[in-house]
Amino acid sequence: MELHADDMPALMAGYPIRYTFVEFVDRYRVLMPGVKPAYKQEDLRGTCERIAEAVLGRDDDWQMGKTKIFLKDHHDMLLEIERDKAITDKVILIQKVVRGFKDRSNFLKLRKSAMMIQKTWRGYQCRKNYVAGTTTRFTSTTTKFTST
Repeated sequence: MELHADDMPALMAGYPIRYTFVEFVDRYRVLMPGVKPAYKQEDLRGTCERIAEAVLGRDDDWQMGKTKIFLKDHHDMLLEIERDKAITDKVILIQKVVRGFKDRSNFLKLRKSAMMIQKTWRGYQCRKNYVAGTTTRFTSTTTKFTST
């Protein structure tokens, strides 16, 4: 990162971590639902401030400059931990949906196969019973005719 004159007071005051508003929004927008990417933002400074207040707190020790947000090491660590948790939660959600889809597809395939087996078996039983019934009827009718 390039060092500018407006960075000096913040660095002297003990804010070693600095992000431009675009970098900050793109990196930490996962911490607040509904925050659009930086290129779609109207007010980047306000968005950075809302994210920082939501995660770090309003009274905590971080600074907003003209083009950058300045953080202390523990703030950066806290933001990274929260970001990691949020991304992990989203990954787990995606995995859950994909596994559910795969399991549902497998279940539907198995159900269709079971129904095909049942349908075939029932058809076979009906044909077998029908043939057995007609054969019995035919044999008993034939016996009646021959015995008289």
